[in-house]
Amino acid sequence: MQRTGLYYPYVHFRDPAWIKAAALYLPEMARVVPRGFRVSDPDHVRVLREDLGFIQDIDPAGAVEAASRHLLRLVDERGAEVRSRFGVHGTGGPDAVDVVNAEPSPPGTQAFVDDHARFVPSGGRPLAGLYPEEMSPELRETLFGTGLAVRRVRNTVDRDTYHAWVGVDPALAWVYKCALTAELAGRTAFLPVTDQEAAHTAVDPWDAERMAAVLLGGAPAPVGTGDLAGRVGVLSVRCVLPARLAGVPAEKIVELRKKYEPEFFAYMDAIARTAADLREELADIRSPQALDMYVRQAVHKDFEVELVKLREAMKGVGLQTITTSVSTTFDTPTSAALASGLIGTVGGTVAGSAAGIVAGVGATAVGILGGARRQRDAALASSPVSFLLRVERGLRPTTAVRRIGRALRRSAGTGG
Repeated sequence: MQRTGLYYPYVHFRDPAWIKAAALYLPEMARVVPRGFRVSDPDHVRVLREDLGFIQDIDPAGAVEAASRHLLRLVDERGAEVRSRFGVHGTGGPDAVDVVNAEPSPPGTQAFVDDHARFVPSGGRPLAGLYPEEMSPELRETLFGTGLAVRRVRNTVDRDTYHAWVGVDPALAWVYKCALTAELAGRTAFLPVTDQEAAHTAVDPWDAERMAAVLLGGAPAPVGTGDLAGRVGVLSVRCVLPARLAGVPAEKIVELRKKYEPEFFAYMDAIARTAADLREELADIRSPQALDMYVRQAVHKDFEVELVKLREAMKGVGLQTITTSVSTTFDTPTSAALASGLIGTVGGTVAGSAAGIVAGVGATAVGILGGARRQRDAALASSPVSFLLRVERGLRPTTAVRRIGRALRRSAGTGG
């Protein structure tokens, strides 16, 4: 089963390269958007949402009560410890002027703080924001009453002037977001994914005991194996991504997904199979480092090695065959002129030159090209990683040689 991703712990995606990569290994991405929350997306997210339908907003209302109960129980059972570490100074009142100036962050990590906030948080400590509709009314009042939250804060991290926020310690906000995500994932079968490298997994259950383990120490948080499909996906697609993916237009991602949809879903199936095998084999693993090693080994075997085999199968097919046939059909001066003319050639000049070249090649080249395409298509159809090869080639800068090759195919009537 191809699983929809469930982004956490934020509403707005923080890393442009990450969300573009996710669109290459997940069929869809859901994000938690509480009722009344106003979304403000940059252009690349808008393109993925509107042109591909990749991003879907989901209201967490059905999971709020359960997640709130977990945190209420933790405060009830270990409230003094929680307040001593994560309490905010002063409970604030209806007219309190505090500001959210930090992002929810995993315990033990340095929270990102907006240094340009106009107001200093209560007691000078950074505050992260929880949207009121993400919590039950009982939880909100408990947090206010115990000094774990302040009222009526504004969010300078998101430059948000539309909402009233509940300000809490960044670590407490993170843990609650994980609990809410886990509850929502259990109701939807979505796969929690995040662009935050230090994240604790939100896949496995987040009850009061796990919250206590993560926030207060004691028993270690369990090693999550439910998110293996996400790990396999991101590691496998990294094999073929350009170094500056953030600068690749989102429209290219949309084009690849739409043009090669059957190959994309075959690749999804391969990810699911690898993840299922790992989940069965590694059920008793307790070491995060060991789990990571096994996942990387599986990705190497099932995807990197298969990609190398596919590249080998493609040798002598497609563009390589075309350039060979051209160089052996024409005399040396014509071939040399073609090679030197590749530098700086663009647009219609390439297409016009290519059309003239193909006319000279004749039926022999057409036959070679057609056969090459049939060999190429057969190799791609038989490989579970053919979509990765499409990504590798589709996201690389187009060179003059590749433009010539495509023009030759079109002129010869063999397609791309």
